[in-house]
Parts: sequence; structure tokens; C-alpha cells
Amino acid sequence: MSTKKKIFTVCALICLVGLILCVCWIVKYVNDTKKAETDLDEIKEEYVQEPVEEVEEPVPVEEPEPEPEIVEEEGYPGLDGFDVPDREIDFASLQEEQNQDIYAWIIVPGTKIDYPVLQHPEDPYYYLDYNIDGTKGYPGCIYTEFYNSKDWDDPNTVLYGHNMKNGTMFANLHYYEDPEFFKEHPYVYIYSPDVIRVYQIFAAYEFSDVHLLIGFDLESEESFEAYLNGIFDWKGLGNNFDTSVELDASDRIITLATCIGNKPTKRYLVQAVLVAEGELHETDS
Repeated sequence: MSTKKKIFTVCALICLVGLILCVCWIVKYVNDTKKAETDLDEIKEEYVQEPVEEVEEPVPVEEPEPEPEIVEEEGYPGLDGFDVPDREIDFASLQEEQNQDIYAWIIVPGTKIDYPVLQHPEDPYYYLDYNIDGTKGYPGCIYTEFYNSKDWDDPNTVLYGHNMKNGTMFANLHYYEDPEFFKEHPYVYIYSPDVIRVYQIFAAYEFSDVHLLIGFDLESEESFEAYLNGIFDWKGLGNNFDTSVELDASDRIITLATCIGNKPTKRYLVQAVLVAEGELHETDS
């Protein structure tokens, strides 16, 4: 066999092996993603319920017809005026049977964002690469790092999630690039075992990949207020702000962060400020 043919054969084999490895990786990626989504759907079905009001139907009579019964919903104490998604979340069972790192739940109406929030006690980036059942791979979880406390009382609590191509996890944050969607979906809801928190969105914009909790000094009121004031300076296509929302150093904000597909050194951020707190419905474990 000539030297040229040998080189051609070796190159062909390398290409074939590379192709096989790529196909295997794609198949594994798809299967892992589907399994993780199925697991999350099962968790929602088992541990999260939307309460159903039971109303007795009136006994039919010929004359006179009874007035329809009016049922008043109790709602959430302390959250009057907010259209809070009604949920009963069994946090105790979630932690005992699924993952002890689950400590909250996030819902962003108008998106697919309806997920548990986790925090690993030792590795701040753990749930970037691990799923709720401990398996490694996509889509990971919605998570905070241990730089943030779990009581949501830090000046800025940062939640991370992958920008999945199938629209799951935090991919739908990019909906906020549309000014109309930004105006029509102004709230984020965070559920804890005893409290539900309502946050009003005031900013959605492209930012650098600097670590928001390490790269900025937010400890003093002066530095935090300077940070808040600087947010509205980030002008650009797809950046939207609600300048009517008044912010000061006493506020508590959350930042939802995800990747931008074609910009590896950039992040898309949606930020919201705490505007109300109320009691969460208790569940029967």
C-alpha cells in the first residue's frame, strides 16, 4: 500500500471514529435531557398541586331556581392584589424523598419556568452539571450558590439555569428581550416552606459573565445603591427596563441568570425586586 493510501486510510478511520463518538454523545445528551424532564414532571405531579375548590351542586327543583352559590377564595394572606399561582408544595417530602438540597420553588408566569430551587452546601457550581437525582449531565437544575443564604434576605440573590435549546430551564428568560412580553409579565414568584415572595421585574439585559456576588461589593448600602443605579445604564438591543420601579439600598432583589447561545462570555439577566410577602398554603404530607 502506498504512503498516500495509508495516510488516507488513517484519516478516514479517525473521521469515522469521531463521527461515531459525536453520534453517541448526541444520543446520550438527548436521552439524559428527556429523562431529566420526565423526572421533573413526575416531581411536579407528585409534590405540587393546584388546589381545587369543591362546590356542592344545588339540588335541581322546578320552581324557583336556586341562586348559584358564591364561593370566595381565601387567597394568600398578605398578597392581596397579586395574581399568585395557586400551589400546594410538599417541601418536606421533596427533601426527604427527592433531594435534601431543595429549599424553594420558582414560577415565572408566561414561561416554562416552574421548578424547584436547589443549593449544594459545599460545591457552589454543583447543580450546573448535576440533575435533581444526582446524575451528571444536562439539563442540571435551577440553583443558587452558597454565597447566598437560603432566607432570601441578601441584597442580591442570584439564581442560575441553563439556556436549553428545547426551551426548558432558564431558556425562556430570553422572552424578556421582547418589550411587550416584558410589560405583560412583570412578576416572579418564589415559594418557600412557609412564605411566598413576589418580585417585580425591573430589568432584563445582556451583561458580562462576571460573578455578580464576587465581582461586586454589595455589603455596604452605598455600594449596593451604586450597583442598583448602574443597572439602568446597560443600553442595547434586547435590553428592557422599568424605570418606574424605585430602588434603594434597603431593597432585596433577585437575579435570574442564563447563557446567551452565541456569546459565551455574556449572560442574560432578569432582575426583580421584592414587593410583597405572604403565607404559603400548608400541605398534608
